[in-house]
Amino acid sequence: MILPDFLVNLSPETALLGFFVFTLIYSFSLPITEEIALILVGVVAHCRGMDFLPVVLACYPGIFGSDVVYYAVSYHFGFRLLSLPLFRKLFKPKKILASERYFKRRGAKISFFCRFLVGIRAPCMIAAGFLRMPFRVYALYDGLAAAISTFFWLSAGYFFGNLLERGLSTIVLALSIIGPVVFVSGAFVISRKIAREERNMTGYSDELFTRYGVSEEDQISNG
Repeated sequence: MILPDFLVNLSPETALLGFFVFTLIYSFSLPITEEIALILVGVVAHCRGMDFLPVVLACYPGIFGSDVVYYAVSYHFGFRLLSLPLFRKLFKPKKILASERYFKRRGAKISFFCRFLVGIRAPCMIAAGFLRMPFRVYALYDGLAAAISTFFWLSAGYFFGNLLERGLSTIVLALSIIGPVVFVSGAFVISRKIAREERNMTGYSDELFTRYGVSEEDQISNG
């Protein structure tokens, strides 16, 4: 792969900083997924003759940093949105409480495994913050998954870039198709499990009133 002159002429320090900014921006999956971003960084680093480990250490904070942003925004502003009448109608407090209870039991596994799935990754990060998953648990499981993902996709670009270069457009197309399918499938499975949790809930009236200011009778009357 022939790099543009401006990439070739960058100092190693500037290149590493650029890798961090690049992965931070594109780990939000706009307009490309973080997998493609990491492959591209790996290819560029290899063509520049850079050592692999510094590249990993530069990219990981960018990848994990976006996860923390998703979590923090939903954690601090999620419940404020629920105070608005429109959101109260769209998201019933009982269902939110059922989701929170389910996430307390399964949230660690969900955060870890969904971190590898294009399409459902960001919604699960938002759910982790919105449903008040403890940050230390989230950081441990999501951070570990992010480390594995960063190492894997950077390695793919760094060590196998020449092979992947020809099929990069195919990889982009595949991920763009897989993403929505995984999102719909994951949302369906999780919603079914939350619905089961909601049906099995008993003795939640006091907690519902304390958390959201509504009673079980209000929930029944409002549908």
